[in-house]
Amino acid sequence: MNPRLVLGQLRANAVRYLGTVLAIAVAVGFVLASVGVLRTISASADATFGLRYAGTSVLVQNLGDRTSAGSDAGRAEAAEAQRLGLEAIASTPGVRAVTVDTRSYVRVRVEGRAQQMTTATALSSDDDLRWQRLASGRLPDGPGEVAVRADSDIPLGASFEVRPSGRSDPSPVTVVGLFDLSGQPDLEAAFPLYTVDDQIQQWSQAGAGGDVRVAGDGSVPDPVLAARIAERLSDLPGTSAVEVSTGTAEAEALAESFVGGRDVYTRALLAFTVLAVAVASLVIATTFAVVFAARVRETALLRCLGASRLQLRLSGAAEALVVAALATGLGLALGRTGVSAATELAPRLGVTIPLQEVTVPPGAYALAAAVGLGVTLLTALPALWRATAGSPLAALRPTDVLPDPWWRRLVMVLAGSAVAAAGWTAMGSAVDSRSVVEAGAWGVLTFLGVLAVTTGALPTLLGVIGTAVGPALGPVGLLGARNTARSPRRTAATSAAVLVGVTLTSTMVTGIALLGPAIESRLVDRVPLDVAVTSPDGILPGALPEQLAGLDGVAESLVVVDMYARDDEGRRTVLRVADPARVAEVMRREITLPGPGEIVLPESSPVAAGARDGDTVRFRFFTDDDARDLVVRRTTDQWALADPGSVPDWPPALTPDGAPWPEGLEVPQEFVPRTEQWLRMEGGLEGERLEAALDGVRSAVVEADPSLAVTETFASREQVAGSVRTVLTSSALLLAVAVALALVGVVNTLTLSVRERTREIGLLRGVGVTRAGVWRMLVLETALVALSASALGVALGAAFGRLGAVAMTGPANAGNIALPVSDLVTVGVGGVAAAVLAACLASIGAARTRAAEI
Repeated sequence: MNPRLVLGQLRANAVRYLGTVLAIAVAVGFVLASVGVLRTISASADATFGLRYAGTSVLVQNLGDRTSAGSDAGRAEAAEAQRLGLEAIASTPGVRAVTVDTRSYVRVRVEGRAQQMTTATALSSDDDLRWQRLASGRLPDGPGEVAVRADSDIPLGASFEVRPSGRSDPSPVTVVGLFDLSGQPDLEAAFPLYTVDDQIQQWSQAGAGGDVRVAGDGSVPDPVLAARIAERLSDLPGTSAVEVSTGTAEAEALAESFVGGRDVYTRALLAFTVLAVAVASLVIATTFAVVFAARVRETALLRCLGASRLQLRLSGAAEALVVAALATGLGLALGRTGVSAATELAPRLGVTIPLQEVTVPPGAYALAAAVGLGVTLLTALPALWRATAGSPLAALRPTDVLPDPWWRRLVMVLAGSAVAAAGWTAMGSAVDSRSVVEAGAWGVLTFLGVLAVTTGALPTLLGVIGTAVGPALGPVGLLGARNTARSPRRTAATSAAVLVGVTLTSTMVTGIALLGPAIESRLVDRVPLDVAVTSPDGILPGALPEQLAGLDGVAESLVVVDMYARDDEGRRTVLRVADPARVAEVMRREITLPGPGEIVLPESSPVAAGARDGDTVRFRFFTDDDARDLVVRRTTDQWALADPGSVPDWPPALTPDGAPWPEGLEVPQEFVPRTEQWLRMEGGLEGERLEAALDGVRSAVVEADPSLAVTETFASREQVAGSVRTVLTSSALLLAVAVALALVGVVNTLTLSVRERTREIGLLRGVGVTRAGVWRMLVLETALVALSASALGVALGAAFGRLGAVAMTGPANAGNIALPVSDLVTVGVGGVAAAVLAACLASIGAARTRAAEI
């Protein structure tokens, strides 16, 4: 290898290598930017969904739960269990601080709004355990002061009334702080209040309880600390229903309930990294295939002058290494700058998630450098080997116009088909097992198989199509159409560039479009009931249910009877009694419904805590004489349900002597059944129409009785859905990078391909073809190749994108969502347009070639 020869070749081919350097640099930058952006998004998503457990080492649930106690003795017993439990936790080695998230349900009446049922939660006095971030104002420091969400449209200093559950006397409060809780999932209340523990205790007549969060001192791992606390609590009375877990586990469970797993971002990161490396490799390989194929005659002349194959191959490898080193350094700088620029421009792209500090892991630099150097050499050597193979005289004829033997194309088609079929089968199995990374790897293999089939079959297929449609395009058009079969390697390089770009973009467009609705369907799974209307005394105005059922936007309405169901230990729960068929109609998804002789209980309910699904338990209702033996069915939903025929009717009104209540005389409230009304809104409502329909419900409720409360899951669902959507729209950053890479790959390949056809174009000019004719021939040829490759790329991308979404969220959520047809059509048209535009621009200079230049 002669260094002068290497430097001379680099100078002589500087124009060719300029495009190659650009392609490699963009590919390297793409890999680095993909990892950096995804790591930033992943860290932001972790912070978003795990914020409330960020400082929590251990979480203890159901310790001293007084909400289910049916008597003062039961509540006192639960309070004592909580006191003893807190003492045991605080004295456990490794515990630094303990707080109780005391919570109570209250009704809030803000001027100009319908009364709302919401939650009031005590703030922790420990800074690390207080996860709420103060946006403005200050923390409440006594009763009468509250903090609310900054996005609740309640300003600092505003005052409103809070009506504790079970009491009629309102309690005025003042907003002293606003919390930035954007992105924090909370489906229990759309308008939560935060205040001091003393205020919560005043609002809860029966005593309030809540989860216990523990901060460790760092001396022991969180799982060990959780085991220690669980062991200590197991020896205390009244703690049989206590659940102990780590804060990390709870954060993962919380994210899983919304997006199918906190590690979905990590899995997406790994899968997209695999995709990024594969795409970058294909772009580099396509570029070098064009570069070295164009230097066949040059290599042959050097062979005639005495250069050996080994010298030329070593020289070419050195050229590729120098080009790769320069391009990789440029790509690393470009990628790191791109990550910072992308996160800074994120709000303009619609990304509202609070992105964390941008950090690119060292491994990302190593991976990107390996792609730039390793892939360049691996892809350059085969093209270099082909360019130096054979005799010098035979090599003087450019290899890009040598037709491949039919058997070689057939072998390529058969082998590619086998690889694609095997990859598709394995990818389907990986999707079924929800293994995103494995599915991504098999998807790359499937694409390589399809690419091989395309390389072998597309030139021949396009030649047949060109022969059929060419005459309609005139002699020049026929020549351009037939060129696709005459020069199979050039056709393969052009189609590969378009296919890679369109498939990548279509995959991301489809995945992003399907993931949003899929994750939102999980939100419906969390809260399938749209609206509930309740009264503080449990009695709804007689005319209200019919009025609400007839409002515009209300699809289904159901009046549910409420009563208490008590187990043998005196623990009780609110039981909703209604026709199961009607309950199914009002819910947005299927829930566990009771059959005859059954009672549906939430898994978290302490009532009949020891009963498993299918066990028979005796329940009491109004008196000890109306006991019923019911079969327990456990559910993950929040409601305890029973069929009307399985429980006693509400006691009828009787006079003191047992006679029927006189007609015309008002029935005392204790004999009036307690009810609430459930509403399901029409499915097509959204935006202003939905808000107008909800306003109609609120107005009707306020006019009927200002003390009634409307509980809407729309607001809280929208808060969480907004959080999920902003995380997903962060993918627009990656989509922008992917589109840039696809465009560079297509433009670079087409430009090099057209510029290297000087000899062919000069010959055409010599036989009388005009500049306009040459230009039209090149553009028509490119359009035909790009159109077929784009159509195949859109189909592949749609399939890959759907399978990726299914792997992340499951078939139940993503499997039945319609594809973004308009977006896919745009991508396909954009791929063809980019290829044709590149060909148009490159053909302007090529068409000026004269016959003397051949």
